[in-house]
Amino acid sequence: MRHCKAMLPYYAAFSRLMKKFVKSHIAVWGSKAELSRVVAFTCLQAVVKNIPTFLEDILKKMYVEYTKCSKIMNPKTRDNIVLMRNSMVVMFKINPSITYTTGFLYIRQLAVSLRSVIVNKKEIESVYNWQYINCLHVWVSVLSDCDACLQPLIFPLIQVMMGVIKAHSSPCFYPLHLHTIRLMLHLAAATNKHIPLVHSLLGSLEFCATASKAPATKPVDLTCVLRVTKGYKKTKAYQDGIFDLTYELLLNYISQLSQSISFPEVSFPITVWLKKFKKKCNNPKYNSQMKQLLEKMEVVSRDLTDKRSTVSFTPKDLNEVTQWESELPESALTKYFNTWIRIHRSVATANQSAEREEEGGDEEGEEGDEGIGSGESEEEQPVPSPKKKKEKKKKSKKLKTE
Repeated sequence: MRHCKAMLPYYAAFSRLMKKFVKSHIAVWGSKAELSRVVAFTCLQAVVKNIPTFLEDILKKMYVEYTKCSKIMNPKTRDNIVLMRNSMVVMFKINPSITYTTGFLYIRQLAVSLRSVIVNKKEIESVYNWQYINCLHVWVSVLSDCDACLQPLIFPLIQVMMGVIKAHSSPCFYPLHLHTIRLMLHLAAATNKHIPLVHSLLGSLEFCATASKAPATKPVDLTCVLRVTKGYKKTKAYQDGIFDLTYELLLNYISQLSQSISFPEVSFPITVWLKKFKKKCNNPKYNSQMKQLLEKMEVVSRDLTDKRSTVSFTPKDLNEVTQWESELPESALTKYFNTWIRIHRSVATANQSAEREEEGGDEEGEEGDEGIGSGESEEEQPVPSPKKKKEKKKKSKKLKTE
């Protein structure tokens, strides 16, 4: 493949051969061999550098290959999908005008699929799948760091993601809703846009307010899950997983708002609702975390109110407001969010390593049991099976008749 890259100027003289070259390298880029995929991607970059007219065709073929490879999401395939997504973002940054036409085409396709689901709820599977979510993730990554000419695509993409959340409100699909909210938070932080996500987040918390009476089950990592069964929906493990993920996203959302001059007014309805949640919820773990969040919100609101009282500009002076917000130090909510994320991730990695060790120990134990039980003593004989007993009875009957 490296030799093909060196011979690229000779391939460029033959358009038909060049198309086969691009097609074969995109197929390798979508395979599971990591080293070969990287080399194939560098070859595609070299093609675009030498022949810029091939960029649009390559982008479309890479996007189609990405959609084929992103249908299944699990810990084994996640790294491959992330590698493909990051390489596509690099390719989309080469020419913003071509990126705009390609992005408009495929975001419109996502919107058309969503409209068909809104008209007919039976087609929900065409949207509520990993292929659709990963396609949204690509465009969020592309538009998070884009030129001014791509800014008009941000609003349609946000509308599509909001429609995905509203398409089905069952608690079974809360993992999918929270994955979509995470994408919107990432886009909002990168583009400095405000996306109203309070209602969706508080709806997930409302589900966690009532204590689950189902028997305890093994927790499931929701990072690679979009939906659960109706039976698992009622378990305590699922409720804990939804609360942890929702609390993380709510912290992220409020920490972004804490750098705004309007935080005291914006946070007031959130504070009222969280206090109602504390009264309704009987889980001490949830209430303690909500208490910490409310305390941090009150501290930030008080500090911003004191600082605002000394300014001389008005809300209509947008440039001065933006400059004042940029000079704000890191808020207590942002520090709390960063600390919570660091602790939560360290605990998650420790639990994963412990589970792997337990699985390895179970396998060794099973092998040891097989070795112990496989030896037969000379005195003990194997017990005949029921089939062998029946065969012996039939033979005895035949002998009697004879």
